[in-house]
Amino acid sequence: MISDPAQSELALSDLQHRLSKLISLGTVHEVDYETARVKVKIGDWITAKLPWLTDMAAHNMTWRAPEVGEQVIVLAPCGDTAQGVILGSVYSAAADHHKPDHVLGAGEGESYAAASSREHVHRTRYQDGALVEYDTQNHTYHLYVPDTDGEETAKITVHSERDLHIECGFNATVEVGNNASINVVNDVNLTVGNDAFVSAVKNIHVTAEETLNLAGKQVNISSSEQDIAIAATGNLLLNGAMIKAQE
Repeated sequence: MISDPAQSELALSDLQHRLSKLISLGTVHEVDYETARVKVKIGDWITAKLPWLTDMAAHNMTWRAPEVGEQVIVLAPCGDTAQGVILGSVYSAAADHHKPDHVLGAGEGESYAAASSREHVHRTRYQDGALVEYDTQNHTYHLYVPDTDGEETAKITVHSERDLHIECGFNATVEVGNNASINVVNDVNLTVGNDAFVSAVKNIHVTAEETLNLAGKQVNISSSEQDIAIAATGNLLLNGAMIKAQE
């Protein structure tokens, strides 16, 4: 049987057309967050709404929606873009992936992740300036949330329905720019192996709904400039082998 040259040429043209659309590079044109689908602009042509790949999408789920203008790769099975899937994003020359992050110690005009060390850095940077980064060479982890335009919405929340355990094998420093509040429903137990220091620029208040106990081998209470006031709605008891009043 002799094949029809016209049909063979048409089949070859169709195959070439499908192969040319098998893998395409484009930019995100529109995002539908409700259905988790995006339209991609490839040249002058815009695709139908396509799904994008993610790490998990069943009982366990991760979410990171592509952004409009983001450069992505489209895989179209059999060259049919209607069945296409967004494989992932591609770095573009215009993106500033390692801009200076002064909050993490970079100097003026200096990128925190220099070109020589970027192979060791795993970083996620967000549009508002928030950043999560781990440096495998220096073994340092950074989590930063910026104060956006002075709004009081910037926060980091850690929530556990049960126990929360935080352990530090060496020194720990906690700095608070404004007020610090710790609310505990039941007892508070604080154990320190060596010395413990609590200081404040202004006032320190220690309040207990029931009993407040101060105990130690030696307890010293002193005031460097003003009076010490001790008041009790009931009896005031002073017990000691000797009680002295000195000027």
